[in-house]
Amino acid sequence: MTGGARRRPLRAGVIAGLVALFSIVIPVLAAADDSLPSRKQVLLLSASLWESYRWHIVAVVGLIGAQGVLIGALLLQHGRRRRAETVVRERLDFETLVSDLSARFVDLRGAEVDEGIARGLRRVGEHLGLDNALILEFSADDRAVHLTHQWTAPGVPSPRPSMELDRFPWSVERVRRGEIVRFSKLDELPEAAAVDREELAALGIKSVVGIPLAAAGTAMGVLTLSTLRRAQEWSDDLVQRLEFVGGIFSSALLRQRGEIELRKLRRDLTHVGRVATMGELTASIAHELNQPLTAILSNAQVAERLIDSGVDAKDLREIVSDIVADDKRAIDVIHRLRAFFKKDDTNQRPLDVNAVIQDVVSLVRSDATTRGVSIDLELEAGLPVVLADRVQLQQVVLNLIMNGLDAMRTSDDRRLAIATRVSADGVVRVSVSDRGSGVAECELPLVFEPFYTTKPQGLGMGLSIARSLVEAHGGRLWAQNNSNGGATFSFTLPLSKERPSSSG
Repeated sequence: MTGGARRRPLRAGVIAGLVALFSIVIPVLAAADDSLPSRKQVLLLSASLWESYRWHIVAVVGLIGAQGVLIGALLLQHGRRRRAETVVRERLDFETLVSDLSARFVDLRGAEVDEGIARGLRRVGEHLGLDNALILEFSADDRAVHLTHQWTAPGVPSPRPSMELDRFPWSVERVRRGEIVRFSKLDELPEAAAVDREELAALGIKSVVGIPLAAAGTAMGVLTLSTLRRAQEWSDDLVQRLEFVGGIFSSALLRQRGEIELRKLRRDLTHVGRVATMGELTASIAHELNQPLTAILSNAQVAERLIDSGVDAKDLREIVSDIVADDKRAIDVIHRLRAFFKKDDTNQRPLDVNAVIQDVVSLVRSDATTRGVSIDLELEAGLPVVLADRVQLQQVVLNLIMNGLDAMRTSDDRRLAIATRVSADGVVRVSVSDRGSGVAECELPLVFEPFYTTKPQGLGMGLSIARSLVEAHGGRLWAQNNSNGGATFSFTLPLSKERPSSSG
């Protein structure tokens, strides 16, 4: 019912009252006039002002009183309407805030989630006039809560980074059961929460609402909103909306946890792929190390004989120089192997793709020679640098080279060509072409699928890992058959505006 509709019955009542008043007064006056005896002489006396106008005065006073009642009712109704409008406006503003948070969190990933939660806590805290808006997550040992996200009003001290759970046993038990904890004053807490009340009083907290953040039915933390300088009422309607905000935050945190676990799994899987690939190069690696070690041994034996024969120190110095050079060569091989086997997080830096390819070729050249395969490098000079992780890029190139070597086991023409160039669309393109039997057309879309392999002893993970690594760098990996036999595997990488790194 609108304000005008509410006022109409009130006005009608006042008018009806006035009509009733006059309907009583007028007959009384008429009856008083008729009560005079007929044919009697009436002595006219001077009437007083009240006697002359008393009914007029009564009518005017009644009218004024009715108007006062009407005005008071209108003012009361206006105040109620203003308060209702304020409540509706505040609710609409908060619902707009919640809707905006929900829309913004849909596309947030990784570190963006933390930034989005921080902004969300600030907006909720400022909108409700709070002092603290925090997210606390339970520790792995389930003995404490850690402050992971926070917003604190200006002038309010920052909360502690972690707190033991046994300091708030009553609240923790309720949150564990998925129940909301709320109170506007500490006195509202039951006797069972005496320990909680004492700790909260020590922290200077006056009002709190705690919204459980659930993961697969289990509380992983709590959204805590509190005031330190005044009491805050937590209405059922407000708490219901805050539950929705907590759901937005918990969904974002779950998605972030899933991404972290996925990155860890991908890193472990990538490492396994590297180890498996390097296992195929055992003979080649042994050969790479055996050469400098054998040279070192030979030079050392020669030096020993020369010392026994009393040779000139100049000849010894040359032999020692050769030993040092061979030692550095062996150390370089070991360093490359250590970097390749090391399980680190992704570290993208500006890299020279040609240099990375040459490093990988140096590892596999002995194995290629043993297989009777020649490796031809067609590397474009002055190639722009790319932004990539050196070890992951080496793994992609090594996997494609090893696949090419395996594809030519029964071929008469055993040549492997590795080419680099800048494509017309502004990316670096790397191609590895073999002279094998190629890939069946029906299998081309499948070769990058996990656990799909054409090798008797293959795991079917090499190309799948390679594609995921290339795509993580913003590139693309694909395969096609050559018109003259064999297959070509190509991948692209976006250019970097920075200079290449000389380290690693």
